[in-house]
Amino acid sequence: MESKNILANVSIIRPILIVLLVFYHAFAIYGGAWTPLEGYPEVEAYWWLDKFSYAFMLESFVFVSGYVFGYQVRTKGVGKLDAKSLFWSKFKRLIIPSMIFSLLYILILGNIRQSVVQTLYGIINGEGHMWFLPMLFWCFVAVWTIEKLKLGPRLVIPLLLVLAICSIVPLPLRLSNAQYYALFFYVGYILQRNNVGFEQYYSSRNTIFLIVLFIISFVSLTIFKKNIGGIIQSGGRYLFHNQFIAKAIQLLIAKVATIVYSSIGLAMLFVAVGTADKSRKTQLPQWITNVGGLCMGVYLFQQFILKLAYYHTGLPYIVGPYLLPWVAFIIALLMSLLLSYLLHTTRFGRELIG
Repeated sequence: MESKNILANVSIIRPILIVLLVFYHAFAIYGGAWTPLEGYPEVEAYWWLDKFSYAFMLESFVFVSGYVFGYQVRTKGVGKLDAKSLFWSKFKRLIIPSMIFSLLYILILGNIRQSVVQTLYGIINGEGHMWFLPMLFWCFVAVWTIEKLKLGPRLVIPLLLVLAICSIVPLPLRLSNAQYYALFFYVGYILQRNNVGFEQYYSSRNTIFLIVLFIISFVSLTIFKKNIGGIIQSGGRYLFHNQFIAKAIQLLIAKVATIVYSSIGLAMLFVAVGTADKSRKTQLPQWITNVGGLCMGVYLFQQFILKLAYYHTGLPYIVGPYLLPWVAFIIALLMSLLLSYLLHTTRFGRELIG
């Protein structure tokens, strides 16, 4: 029963997160992550929708990965932590797809005139949205290292929290990204590794409380993050006597704010899904599990579709600025699901994206 409930929760959460991912990228031209389209107005409501969909999405993806890994280690034994099998399996699962799709990204959307060295580094580093895959690989390496050193969570979690807050210096090979997300991966891992249950928190009352708490924290801290830069930078010479230090303080404060509301959002998601699943009278519909199996492919394809639609077709000027992200979201979600399904029908595709 435990296995069924865990898999059911994860099977529900993954499609929710992948929908949020596609939604976030569909609105990225309004949120500042992608280059705005020429002639398009700024739409503040779309800026907020973009930020909302991103608020806890990646942290939750990483948490779920650690959560599932912790469950595998607990139920299948420490053999799952064998260096050779772990690193090779994650290399095949994460690095090889990243390298293949990074090359495609450079050829289709990138600068094909860049040097061979830049191209090779982009392929290894993860081009475009492929950055997430090598970052996740480092999270597995981090947990393996922690387990081999026999460090306990009372030491590791505060240490990873400090590292996450201080992840403001760009490091090669996505190590700075891993420095931030390792906290969420390890917490998910250790909760399942130690069989810590959440069932006592699954209730409508807790769900409503966390939804309200998340909305308040997300809105207030997002506004705070938007304004703290101006306050610190304008007063930096008086408060910190150095603009470089002022900028570092700004980034550190922003990291703390992000960790706070993303953690609340993550808890909200798990409690909401757990509460809904707890009240379920029938088996989880098979289509939800099937869609969850396509998530990796959707992740790989969706940004190609959206960027081609936005920057290489006339779609933006056919549908206009207010309909575009909604239309693009639907197109990208359906097309990436279809492409992922078609890739799964081939042996190569199943080996590539699981």
